[in-house]
Amino acid sequence: MLAHALLSFTRNLARHRFYAAINVLGLAVGIAVFLVLMLVVRYENSFDRWLPHANDVYRLDTTWTLPGEATVEFPDTSYVALPLLLADFPEILAGARLSGTRETISIGRTVDSQIVQYTDPSFFNVIALPLVAGSRRDALAAPGDLVINQSLARKYFGTTRVIGRTLDMTRDGHRASYIISAVMKDLPTNTTLEISMLTPLTPAVEKDVRAFRAWGDDAGPTYLRFKNRADARRVAAALRAFVARRAAGSGQDQLGVHPEDQLKLSLVKLTDAHFHLVGLGMGGLIVDPRVVFSLGAVGVLALLIAAINTVNLATARAGLRAREVALRKVMGASRRALLVQFLGESTALVALSAVIGLAGAELAVPMLNTLGGWSLRIDYPVVLSWLALLVLVVGIGAGLYPALLLANYRPAAVLASVRLPSGGRLGQRLRTLLVLIQFACATGFAICTLVINVQANFLRRADRGFDRQGLILVLSTAPEDLEPRQRVILDAFRGVPGVTAVTESDRMPDSTNSSNQTIFPPGWTGQAPSMQDEQVGPDYFRTYGVQLLAGRVFDAAHGDDDQANRPTSTRLSTVLNRKAALMLGCANPGNAIGHSFGMQSPTGRKTLTIIGVVRDVRFMSPHDPIAPEFYLYNSQRVEGGIAAVRFQGVSRQEILGRLQAVWRKMVPGQPFRAETANQRLSRFYRPDQQRARLFSMGSILALAIAAGGLYGLAAFGTARRMQEIGIRKVLGASATDMLLLLVGQFVRPVLFANLIAWPVAWAAMRIWLSGFNQRIGLSPGYFVVVTVIAVAISILTVLGQAWRVARAEPARALRYE
Repeated sequence: MLAHALLSFTRNLARHRFYAAINVLGLAVGIAVFLVLMLVVRYENSFDRWLPHANDVYRLDTTWTLPGEATVEFPDTSYVALPLLLADFPEILAGARLSGTRETISIGRTVDSQIVQYTDPSFFNVIALPLVAGSRRDALAAPGDLVINQSLARKYFGTTRVIGRTLDMTRDGHRASYIISAVMKDLPTNTTLEISMLTPLTPAVEKDVRAFRAWGDDAGPTYLRFKNRADARRVAAALRAFVARRAAGSGQDQLGVHPEDQLKLSLVKLTDAHFHLVGLGMGGLIVDPRVVFSLGAVGVLALLIAAINTVNLATARAGLRAREVALRKVMGASRRALLVQFLGESTALVALSAVIGLAGAELAVPMLNTLGGWSLRIDYPVVLSWLALLVLVVGIGAGLYPALLLANYRPAAVLASVRLPSGGRLGQRLRTLLVLIQFACATGFAICTLVINVQANFLRRADRGFDRQGLILVLSTAPEDLEPRQRVILDAFRGVPGVTAVTESDRMPDSTNSSNQTIFPPGWTGQAPSMQDEQVGPDYFRTYGVQLLAGRVFDAAHGDDDQANRPTSTRLSTVLNRKAALMLGCANPGNAIGHSFGMQSPTGRKTLTIIGVVRDVRFMSPHDPIAPEFYLYNSQRVEGGIAAVRFQGVSRQEILGRLQAVWRKMVPGQPFRAETANQRLSRFYRPDQQRARLFSMGSILALAIAAGGLYGLAAFGTARRMQEIGIRKVLGASATDMLLLLVGQFVRPVLFANLIAWPVAWAAMRIWLSGFNQRIGLSPGYFVVVTVIAVAISILTVLGQAWRVARAEPARALRYE
């Protein structure tokens, strides 16, 4: 029986090769897209789940609500909080802080620069990172202990057997030797934490970092481990009262009598942190869970469109097997046996497609890893279970209606009929409905893809308020021990051929370093607002190409501008950005010139006089709103200053080589690090571009699958209407009339599909674009363009078949069948 059914199945495929190819290949492509995108979704949801006790570890986040500013959440906290939390909440089993700093590493003649994470000795009790050598209990026991990963061990020593060996580290000009106490495994890519070196916090580090003393400084992440989720919920509910109790009257940051109104602490589960990287802490990028959900939806849509093809073609061609079914019934086949046979054939067809789809997914995975920066791999036990379920669901779903239709045919009526049954109006309506659903999905998806691509390109080219072309950022000037030599180093850079301007500041494009100061505008009532401040050196606005809107910028001719000339003065000059001027009530930038406001600094109250207003500069993510900002000038040194070099007339590589040569002569003991402004900013738009390419590929495949199914239906439908066309032509219809009739039959549901696709795509893209502070407008043009393309594809798909039938001779058409 099984052999007979298999023989019947293969004969049917061989007899109708064209339709079998459309069915199998279309479904295989849909399955391949589904598998690959489900692997992406699975990967994105797997972050940190491999860590021991990951479900009991939480990150402490900070949300600031300051007057005049948008509410902002950070994945960092003040380091003051941890010891107080441990004292107040016995539910916390352990806690650890991470303070990442780039340090100079020396071993022999090798000089390198690495991010070193200073942490509490209890770190491995909180996050049990895997070790290949050493023990978690003793790894951070002594102040001079150092834990490195496998890659660094091989890089510096050529082996991972390095316990007891030493590395020299220079921090703020002080060089010290550290003993390697443990070696970590290289962390897999699905890990939120980016850690290559760990060493215990010391009193010297805590003294240097203000966040260990001040509630208002959010310098790095704090992780807490609980016994269970219930304990975490109890602590989370008590955090507001904790802030009110512990931060009030601290005297460190002028948080006021009710600090809980400004500062909110919250717990984020480590396994959810990948989707909650609200800032750029730990080097992470914002990962929008809606994007991951959309990728999964794309995979499901591609599979749905392909499955609809299978159902449509199976339904349309079911009547061709009516006589076979009638003969089988005459020979004694039961209705149940026929149902089992046809469902089995449908399932076998899907299984064949699944095998081809799995092969396609294998070929696509390496390309996707390159395209999206993932580390996808096909986990066969999981993927085969997906395929088994998919084969059953799609096989039965695609074959159920044709099987029921065929099994219910009456042998006498079928054998006595001249024409084969076609399913009647119900079958025709079902096929039309399925085509409509198919193209609604494909068109809606294509509209979303077009909008995502345009937004991604917009972000790459968007005006950020400064000229990022021809701008190099020298990151290696930031260490504190270089501050006394900053002016000499910058003067040397100015003498490099091709350099047109040089400056420094404590912020730069893609900088995670920002500080806010409480200000006191004249006549302001209520809680004092705050502004972001930036310390800048000479030629800052010229070097960055920031446009002056009103007044003037800092210059040497006005000695009162320079903090270096007036270190103890309580009156300073300042330049505002446009957003700050608006916050002070000056809609016209010129109206702000000459006005003053107070600032609460660590050294006391100061009065700032506004001398100029410049354009808003966007150094951060396009998701974030621009903050009100004021600039202060120091011609001699900027704490943590990053040099910016503008060049012209030479290549990027050439100017980098010249700058590096100057650096090696002046600072031979520290590595040279520099990037272009575009390289620094690329992390903000590159993920969207990668996803846009992925959506584009999915959109093209979805439209191709839908067009392939439509072509198969057109070929079948026009063949079934040959005699009708012959009669119409005998009665006077022209070939053009026939062409319009046949094309219209298939294009009509495509047009109606837009009634579904347009509102759904508009709502989806409106929600998605709302996540960007810098975004395009949702123009009707995107919808019209995609609709025209979809209709053109559908017309071209059926045009050949319709033209061939419309031009057929009436006599031949009437003799058909």
